[in-house]
Amino acid sequence: MHVEDYMNETPARLLAMLTQTREDLWQAAKALADRGISRIILTGSGTSYHGALTARSFMQQWCGIPVDVYWPFLLDEMALSLSGKALVIGISQGGGSLSTLAAMERARAAGHLTASMAGEAPAAIDQAADLILTVPCGEERAGAKTKGYHCTILNLILLALAVASRQQRLSDEERKALLVRKERTFNHLPTLIEASQAWVLNHARPLIDSADIRLTGPAGLFGTVQEGALKMLETLRCPVAGYEFEEFIHGIYNAFDERSTLIMLDPHPDERQDRLAEILSGWTPHIYRIGPHVDNNGKNMPFTFINDPDFAIFEYIIPLQMVCARLPPVKGVDPAIPKDPTAIDRKSGSAGMPRPISY
Repeated sequence: MHVEDYMNETPARLLAMLTQTREDLWQAAKALADRGISRIILTGSGTSYHGALTARSFMQQWCGIPVDVYWPFLLDEMALSLSGKALVIGISQGGGSLSTLAAMERARAAGHLTASMAGEAPAAIDQAADLILTVPCGEERAGAKTKGYHCTILNLILLALAVASRQQRLSDEERKALLVRKERTFNHLPTLIEASQAWVLNHARPLIDSADIRLTGPAGLFGTVQEGALKMLETLRCPVAGYEFEEFIHGIYNAFDERSTLIMLDPHPDERQDRLAEILSGWTPHIYRIGPHVDNNGKNMPFTFINDPDFAIFEYIIPLQMVCARLPPVKGVDPAIPKDPTAIDRKSGSAGMPRPISY
């Protein structure tokens, strides 16, 4: 299957997750209370790390305890000894990330409760898990993950709501209201996918000639920006980097010239972002803005996003994923296949190669 096929599967898969009875999530919420857990640590690489970053704010709000996100190599003895007993959730879409497995083993040895969150079962990371919280996203064999990213975020959100329910901090009315808001966003995704395809084919095609690409967005979409940058780097195969808007204006823009490309995620009107686009447009013609209020200037993507304060995270990644699905074939690149065809196998160490970056 192609990357776009998995994107088209995503809305139905998310909606299905909302109706599933999840005894595993309820048991995890119970264990959180029974074991005296005082913080949650999410760890994973690449897309898994970005999914954790994206879900972190919602989880912290509803779990009522600190939620931290670590790359596996930074989850060392010092990080694991900071305070109290933690639930350490190792996330790996393919389930075979050796670095994530090692981080979970360190956490378990340090006396913490561990959980695995893979996109299929059984998974290698389950070996180091006290709790198995499989992401019910279905098969995704493309190297560049899209459907799994969305489903991982929702799995983490549903876990947080299970914890809040267990702690009696989520009323039936609040649960129903959240469900309505999620359904509204997910039901709108097919329209967004269609609009993103039209934007990519009719307006964003020049991105295939970019020498380097930078992405920016507000703090609430930082995980989205990071994931978009990774996906575009994987598939367009040119330098790409993502920044939170405040960080971007602290010097990054100085590297821009006429060959540079900027993609801005603009969920809300912002005079400073308007000013940045105005200034940089004097240096480069390659500026693309995505949001409900941006000008229809032949490059931007104006679209009626739902813009839910909690669930817009499921929307703004879609245009970036569509860039990765549609433009690489124009360059002769199949976005579903890594440049090194053995990379997927090496993520689980099966090819006898050095341990790679994996997610």
